[in-house]
Amino acid sequence: MWKANIGKLMHALNAFKGSKPLFETDEMLMVKGVCRDEEFEKFDNIKDYLIEKLKKEGYEIVDDVDEIDKFVSRINEILNENPLYPDTFGFERMKESFEMIGCECDYIIAKKRNIMVGVCMYFDKKLKNPKFVEVVGVLFTSS
Repeated sequence: MWKANIGKLMHALNAFKGSKPLFETDEMLMVKGVCRDEEFEKFDNIKDYLIEKLKKEGYEIVDDVDEIDKFVSRINEILNENPLYPDTFGFERMKESFEMIGCECDYIIAKKRNIMVGVCMYFDKKLKNPKFVEVVGVLFTSS
């Protein structure tokens, strides 16, 4: 049932239509889609847009390093992997890689009840479209 929140988030970003799950377990969902939200143009940058959309959907933006580490650890736990990246699930590294090839890229990490999400958006700086959106959602279960 928690995955419906990820679907609602993709819908809020006007990226639900044609979106595809990249990875799915009972406790984790990665989805990629294309943002078609015309409201995007009202914002100065990707980060401001994502913050606004996440807050409207009831998410609390996560800036605390310990909270972000909890998110990363949970992803690694679900994937049964050792930490591969020294930062927030490689978002910084991914952002730098996209910027090196001429893309605008940014991300936000947020939480809502027992769900944490990492939302990334990127697009070609010159063409501006398509605007790709990737969401990684994880469920925190009581142990």
